[in-house]
This record gives sequence, C-alpha cells and structure tokens, in this order.
Amino acid sequence: MRGDSTTYATEALRALIAEAADLNRRVPPQLGGYKARLESEISIGNRRSEGMEMAVSLEQVASTLTWDRTGEYEQMIDGYRSQSIGAAFASIGFFSSGWAIPSLYGNRIALLFGRDTSAAARRRQRRRGGDPLYAVHPLADDRGTYYRFSGGDTIVTMRAGDRTIPIVRVEVTLREDVPAKSVVFLGEIDLDAVRRHIVRLRGYFAVVGGPKPNFDLLREAGLQGIAFVEAENVEVEGQYWLPLRQRFEAHATSNTVGDGRAIFRILTRFVDRELTPFPPEVAVGGPSDTLAIHPFRLAIAHPDTLSNYSNWTAELGAMSADVSAEDFNDVAPDRWSTKGPPRFSVETERLGDVVRFNRIEGVFTGIGSVVRFRDAAPGLVLRGAAGYAWNEQTGRGRAVVEYRRGREMFAFRAQRSLDLTNDFRNPYDSGSTTGALTGNDNYDYLDRQTLSLHYLRFLGLDQRTQFRVETGIARDRGVDVNLARSPFGIGRDFRPNRAVREGTYQRTAVTLEYRPDVSLEFLRPGINARLYYERGDGGMPYQRGEVRLTARANRGPISFGARLDLGMTTNGAPPQQLFELGQNQNLPGYDYKEFAGDQAAVFRALALWRLPYLGAPIRISNRLWIPPIAPALALGVQSGWTRATDAEALATTTLLGSVPTGHPRTSVSLSLRFIGGAIGIGVAKPIDYPGPVRFLLEFGQRP
Repeated sequence: MRGDSTTYATEALRALIAEAADLNRRVPPQLGGYKARLESEISIGNRRSEGMEMAVSLEQVASTLTWDRTGEYEQMIDGYRSQSIGAAFASIGFFSSGWAIPSLYGNRIALLFGRDTSAAARRRQRRRGGDPLYAVHPLADDRGTYYRFSGGDTIVTMRAGDRTIPIVRVEVTLREDVPAKSVVFLGEIDLDAVRRHIVRLRGYFAVVGGPKPNFDLLREAGLQGIAFVEAENVEVEGQYWLPLRQRFEAHATSNTVGDGRAIFRILTRFVDRELTPFPPEVAVGGPSDTLAIHPFRLAIAHPDTLSNYSNWTAELGAMSADVSAEDFNDVAPDRWSTKGPPRFSVETERLGDVVRFNRIEGVFTGIGSVVRFRDAAPGLVLRGAAGYAWNEQTGRGRAVVEYRRGREMFAFRAQRSLDLTNDFRNPYDSGSTTGALTGNDNYDYLDRQTLSLHYLRFLGLDQRTQFRVETGIARDRGVDVNLARSPFGIGRDFRPNRAVREGTYQRTAVTLEYRPDVSLEFLRPGINARLYYERGDGGMPYQRGEVRLTARANRGPISFGARLDLGMTTNGAPPQQLFELGQNQNLPGYDYKEFAGDQAAVFRALALWRLPYLGAPIRISNRLWIPPIAPALALGVQSGWTRATDAEALATTTLLGSVPTGHPRTSVSLSLRFIGGAIGIGVAKPIDYPGPVRFLLEFGQRP
C-alpha cells in the first residue's frame, strides 16, 4: 500500500493507520475481559425545523455487561424506570440482544441493537438474501477496499496519571469503488498517538455501494434514516482503552418535514468496571485466542427486580438533558451537511406546509423546495413553499432568503400565512388537524401578510440562549369559517372565528430565550426563560410584552413541572393582541376563551410521585413489550387571571365575547396516573369559589 494516495492522504498517515490496525486486530495480551455496571437512558422524540427538540418518552435502564477476549458477551437488565407523555411500547422490546459496544477491537463492529452476528445467523441471513449485519471496522485488515483516510493531526493532549497522551484525529470517508451493499462507518477516529489505540469513534453507519438508484427526485420525498454513533473510551490500568460512554441515535426524516427529525436516542455510561481473568480455554497468542463475532446476548431480570432497583447514579432525564440532534451535524451525511456542491431538494419546513385541515381553510395542500448553496456560497439557503386552501379558495406560501454565519443567522421573508391568535400556547403548538377533523378546532385565526427582516444569534458558551429580532411590514385581515362542522359529521358545529382589527402596520418583535427545548408539556428536564416584546407602528399602534418561566425536574420518584406566563398590552391594542384564557388555555372548568383582558397571568404546576409498584414493562411477546402500569399520585394546580385596565380595553374584551376574570380563577386536581404519568383519572375542584368536584380523565403531563 506504500504510496497509495487513493486510500491515505499522506505516507505518514498510512504508517499510523497500519500500526493502529495491527494493534487493533487482537485484544491486548494482558486483558482477559471485564464486568461492568451500565446506566442507559433511552428517549424518543423529535427535533423541529426551528431547532427545538422535545421528548415524549424517557426510559432509564440499569444493566450489567460481561465480556471476554474471545468476544463472548452478555448484557443483563436489572433495573428500569420510565416517564411518558403518551402510551407507547417499552423500547427494550425493540432489542433482541444487547446494545452496548463492549470494545472497539477487531475487524468488524457489531451494529447497535446487538444483532446476532454469529456464523449461523450470517448463514441464515445469506439464505434470506439480506444485507450484512455488521460494519467494516475502519482499522480492519480489508479497510483499503472501503475507506479513504485523511487528517492525522494532533487535536488535544490528555493527562492520565503521569502520562501525557497526544490525541490525533483521522477522518474516515468512502472510496468511490465500494462493493455493493457494504455496511460501513463514516466519520472520525481519535487515536492515542503513542500506543495507537482507539480513544473515540464518532460518525454514522450506512449501507452503500452498488449502482445509483433511479428516480432520485422521487426518493427525496420519502422517509430517510441515519444511525449515528459516538463511542468514547477510557484508559484502564495504563494499558488499554475500554468503553466509558456511548451514544447511539437513529434519526428519521422526510422532506415533508424539512429539517425536522424523529429521534430515537440511547445514551450509555459505564458506571464502574471490574477486570476479569482469562477464559480457561484460551491460550494467549494461540489459535484459540481470536476475537470472534458472537451473539450479543440480552437477559432481563424478574419484573420485581426491575421495579425495585434503587442503585441509580443519575436522575431520570439527566443524561439526555444536555444533548441535541445538532451535535452530529459536522459528521452528518450529505443530506444534512453544510459542505459540498449546491443541493436542491423538494422540501418544506413542516408537515403543515404539505397538508393540514381547519375550519377556515378546509383542506390545505402545498409543496416546497430548498436550495442550499453550501461551498458555492457558504451559509446561503433559499426556501420556498406554496399551497392552496380548497374550501377558502385562497393561496398561501412564503419565500425565504437565509444566510447563516457562525452563531448568527440573517433572513428575509415574504409570507402570507394563517396565524393563530391563541395565547400562552405550547411552544410546539401550530394548530391541530386531528382536532379539527374530530370537530374540536379550538383556535382562532387571522390572515397575515408580511415582508420582514430577521436576525438570530446564539449566545453563551453552550449556545443555549437565543436572541431574535424581526421587523417589517405586516397586514392583518379577518377570516371567515368555511366549514360548518367536521367532514366526518362528528362533534359539534364549529364556532365562529373571533374578530380582529384589520390594517397595515410596521411590526417589530424581539425575543430573548434560554433553553427553548425545555417545556412543561414535554419531558426534557431543565429551566426555560423567555422574554418577548412586540410592537406595531403606523396604521395599528400597540405594544405587547410577555414573560415565561418553565421548570421541569426529576428527583428520585418525584417529578415536578411548573410554568408561569405573564402578559401585558398597551391601551387601545387590537383584539388579536389581547390575552384570552379558558378551558383550552389552561383553565379547565371554564368555557373556551371565557376570559380576556389587556393584562394576564397564568400559573400551572404538577407534582407526580411514582409509587414503588408495578414499575417493570410488561412482556407480551419476544418483541412486544408494553409500558409498565407504574401508578403515581399527581397533584396539579391551575390558576389564571385577566384584567381590563380601562374602558377601551373592556370594550374590546366584550367585543371578543369574553369578560375579565375579576380575581384569580384557581383549581386543584388530584389524580392517579399510570404508564409513566401519561394517563390519569382523578378529581378537580375550584378553590376560588365553592364549586362542585369534577371527575377528570387526563392525557399527557400538562397540568
């Protein structure tokens, strides 16, 4: 391979990889095996095109892993607890065998989900004509058939005891002539430059090679998936590198949701480790001393053991609270990469741009496209979307010019949209097609046309704070209800759309927000704070300010969430800028938008205590496990207040068909919840007046 510029960027890199591959082929002679205690957090959620990420399911799994130098592996699950927004499957049923990577030695990497890659399983797979079940290791003997290597520079120097360890990074890419249906790893390897062992592996798995498929443009609209991996090792006894932390993420997306992605994430920490002696049948260096590919056996303890496990070292949700789908963008495939030639795709920013349904538009259908200039004009993106509301007989859409540079983003938007006037919504709430189809379109709308400039900057070392400014010309118009009721004939007749003041004005908005990924309605723990200021000048003068504080936390069996919203508008503000509260705005027991005013406050809180019973998932079959019953007691508080500060504000409130609250309207609820808090039955009672006790059936974790 000397002088092979097709495989190695430099001769020095060729020598480095050759030495590392020779050492990586076998387990170090001093290592017999190990036994380790693992904690894994498994989350299911999605990333919105705006960059916000949410989780609908969290599972924490404790397990014990045993592995020896022959490749024998077993993972025993002995602890489990979970939290959920909606009833779903328990994800441990997805695994036929273990998911942790026990070592990075050898010629192949067993794919996560612990596929059975024994010889018998491979024969069965070949008979079925399926793909290979393992990836070619970047340091395998046959690496030159698949990979090209570049880099090799020292990126950092570590200290381990009295040893200084320079770390070099090698970029792993594909050759052009890869065999068909090869399972490969693409990304980067960090090597101990002195001992040539792997310190970290970071990138993604892919099935590549073979003829390019036809109809690529049509394929662009289909579902796409990618499996990212990050495996970080630690030096043990100054001799070899063994697993410390591992991260696996499966991202699934479609061009109908643009940059949005569904995310299945597994984070694993090796909490402690005990080295074990050599297997008795192995003579080190002899013919039997071979790292074979064995089945990744997975065993699950008795349900009582799972439910009663208490030796947790991290709180539920803590491991995934600080990670993001964006973390892999620098090693992502071409679909998400910011580098390369210009790329055109048929794509929209959200599913609602493709199809949605509400009582104003009826059925809306649309299409969008994106041009990412990438290396031709780094940071420049053109977006467009257009569609038609068939019952309303109105076209809507937008054109966007966007430029990103480091932590900043500049954009120009020309848009006609159907905007919601509801207040203090879930940050992910952009309307509900399902609700409208079932006769519950609990929103009010206006038609808004805008020409605006936008600026966004990420602040802080961790870039968790966002500062946004937008300014431009806006025109608000009222819209009429064009459907009497659900097309399925269910539910009640749709209510009229609330009045708006029409006009053209200059609209300016400023937002400062910390941790937009934390919300009361979803499971990611942390603190969110948001300050928002909006003003209109010219034909529709007003000012409006909002403050939002949100907190979510898990402490042992206790989960807590709270959110406080405050809002104020100036005198003479148009109806669409007043604050409206009611049954669907966090005040159960009152009518839809029963209250309104130019000042408002809403407080909600939920405390949930998971009882120490029935905490293990329920096995229906080998692959089908349903979530544990996991009973929990929940205490909720909801309180809202509005005020009309003068006669003009009171007249506008009356025009909307609402009244001020007069005093804080407060109720408390006590419920028994199940399935990680996703479903509850209980009672609620107002405490601001002597009202009756009401029975509740609750879904999700919004108090």
